[in-house]
Amino acid sequence: MKNYKVFLHRDYVVEMSAQDETEARKCAEFFVTDGVDGSTKEHQNRYNFEITSVRSMTNDAYEVEEIDNGNPCFKF
Repeated sequence: MKNYKVFLHRDYVVEMSAQDETEARKCAEFFVTDGVDGSTKEHQNRYNFEITSVRSMTNDAYEVEEIDNGNPCFKF
């Protein structure tokens, strides 16, 4: 069996409450990781936001590279 690196692009829809658009964008970008809300109640209280939903919309592979495990040298 061969080995590969698969490069993925994922898009999410995040529903949340926040002070304004700018804060919503910043908090969503910072706290959503791998489709999961990584914030705690402390974060939500400190930055005055709440993420209510994170839904995956796309999951597309845009590049695939075969990994050459038999040759430890770098290819130039």
